[in-house]
Amino acid sequence: TESLVSVLPMASKPLFESAASDFVDEADHPVDQLTLLKEKARDLAALGDSDSVIECRIKQLALQHLLVYLYDFPVQDLVRAHIQVAEAYSAGGYITQAHHHLSCANEVCAWGVHDDEQTQRLHVDVLLAKGSVQLAEEQLDAAQRSLEDASRVCREVYGEMDVRAARIHAMLGEASKLRGRHAEAVNHFYAAWEVRENLHGATGEETLHAALKIAEAEHLAGNIEEAISKQRQVVETLRKLSEFPALQVETSAELARWLEAQGKDSEALQVLLAAEGTVRENLGAEDKKSVEVKRDIALLHLKLGDHESALQYLNDVHYFERRLHGSQSTNVARTLKALGTVHLARSSFAEAEQCLLQALRIFEADHVPNGAIIRDLHSKLHSISSM
Repeated sequence: TESLVSVLPMASKPLFESAASDFVDEADHPVDQLTLLKEKARDLAALGDSDSVIECRIKQLALQHLLVYLYDFPVQDLVRAHIQVAEAYSAGGYITQAHHHLSCANEVCAWGVHDDEQTQRLHVDVLLAKGSVQLAEEQLDAAQRSLEDASRVCREVYGEMDVRAARIHAMLGEASKLRGRHAEAVNHFYAAWEVRENLHGATGEETLHAALKIAEAEHLAGNIEEAISKQRQVVETLRKLSEFPALQVETSAELARWLEAQGKDSEALQVLLAAEGTVRENLGAEDKKSVEVKRDIALLHLKLGDHESALQYLNDVHYFERRLHGSQSTNVARTLKALGTVHLARSSFAEAEQCLLQALRIFEADHVPNGAIIRDLHSKLHSISSM
């Protein structure tokens, strides 16, 4: 501790630039920085930015060290900070680092926590994180043992309606899903949903995510109508709430895929058209999700034989993808191929040939050429030349 204190005043600037430095004012008190970093880590996790989440968690860990060693704060939050770093590393695929911080959490707990009840509480968090890391490694038997131990201790010290119980059930559901035990996964996801509903209400974001996990597991279990019904309920709830547009669009797209697979193309199209309105109003026409929805709508129009509508949507997709990805991207090439297919169906052979040739040049220049697509393009172009 003394050596740490002695070097702190000498540090005129950070030794490296951390992404977390952009999120907080390092002149603020560590407690204020921790509050802000907690919110930032949650937002970054929702965006799937695992490396930035790791940066935030490392910064939180450093601040917890300061609070313990310079301000005599209790060590429980330092243990939890190591656990959060371990889970962040695990989510990012850095398993060795995750195990290191789990070991650190156990060590700090062993020398710094002497109250049996506090030790038991921390033991739940350690077991939960351990199960999470083992799940990331696909050590399913070990993960199940850790999570079942966590569930038992959690019931004893926190009760059955604690947020930790929801996380444990959700991870047990994931383990069952990876094993192909989908009916078992449904039961675990239902248990997680019940806790989330109790904590956050029926329309809470975490509750809705839990309901989507149930729908996914039902679909994998072959209970297609039940899965579609559950997914549709969540889509309708999200539409009424108007609070989570990105989630609504993703959920609608999944529902549309399930409906299309059942041959319900017109229903799938109506779901996507509603999603298009949501993404346009909330995220903008050039948002990536907006372009994806437009492409799916175009392909359904094509499948239903409405070539004019398909052409209109694909032209929009082509325009926005050029802006998003550049004119020589494979995204643009796939759209050009679809446009060529529509022009072929409309007997507009000159337009079809132009689109297909442009697509072919892009695919052939790709660093890993897609042989199947290139052969299909050559086949279509040959059919045009034979006419």
